[in-house]
Amino acid sequence: MTAALAWGGVLLAGALWGGGALVAQFLIDGGMAPQSLSLARFALGVPLLWWLHWRAQQPAGARWSDLSRREQFQVAGTGAAMALNVSCWFAGIAHLGAALPTVISICCAPVIVALVSVLRGYERLGLRLLVGLVLALAGVALLVMPARGWSLLPAGHAAGLAWSFGSAFCYALVVLGNARMPERVPAVTASAWGMSAAALCMLAVAWPEGITWPSGTAQWLGAGYTGVVTTSVAYLAFAWGARRLSPTAAVVGTLIEPLVAALLAALLLAQPMALQQWSGAVLLALAMLLLMRRSGGAGTD
Repeated sequence: MTAALAWGGVLLAGALWGGGALVAQFLIDGGMAPQSLSLARFALGVPLLWWLHWRAQQPAGARWSDLSRREQFQVAGTGAAMALNVSCWFAGIAHLGAALPTVISICCAPVIVALVSVLRGYERLGLRLLVGLVLALAGVALLVMPARGWSLLPAGHAAGLAWSFGSAFCYALVVLGNARMPERVPAVTASAWGMSAAALCMLAVAWPEGITWPSGTAQWLGAGYTGVVTTSVAYLAFAWGARRLSPTAAVVGTLIEPLVAALLAALLLAQPMALQQWSGAVLLALAMLLLMRRSGGAGTD
């Protein structure tokens, strides 16, 4: 039952993030800068997490001062990675639309998690992991290759890919940070601390460039949705589930996000992905299945 609930939390987070990609594109097309949207997302999401934190009965040792310097750095670092992940993702959406940056960010992160696990000694580089990585790299190549060739790239395509891969790297750090969070700190408390750090990071980035605000009721509602639903609720569900799954399994569960984003983009925004890109996504999904089964069979955490 615990494992089923953990998978449910991770899948719920992925589905909410996938729908949030379209809302983010709507806000960016309406004039909000990606950095300002990231700031609004965290600033509007933090109050709900702190309210839940204060209502929950915290066990001993859940205070910030009770954490070691290393644990404090891990919590704050996970929040900073969260901020960078969302900022890079929004920047990619501004260049490429909602579907492709979401697929790249989510589907490439498990590969990075697996590589880090090998380099840090958490996992052994066996045949299944090697095959999974090869499939994933082939999938990424098909995913990012323009249908009309590299010579006819639209303006900003290369920059959009760079931002999307940066988002994938930062998302992998978020996954690893949540999976290794101190057990005595409840998920809601760690999420509140991490999101506060993320909001401060985005304030430092957005303030010098000038903060752009939503214009009109629809944009304010969209900004509120990204803050409360796709940030507070989704990150809390993911943080809770990620503690009860291996890092690779947790990040594999959020592969539902690009599927939701791509389907909604095709239905609502007329942004269908090319057959070649879908083929790449299928290869990535196969690679993630191999990595997930390997993680489960090895019993890693």
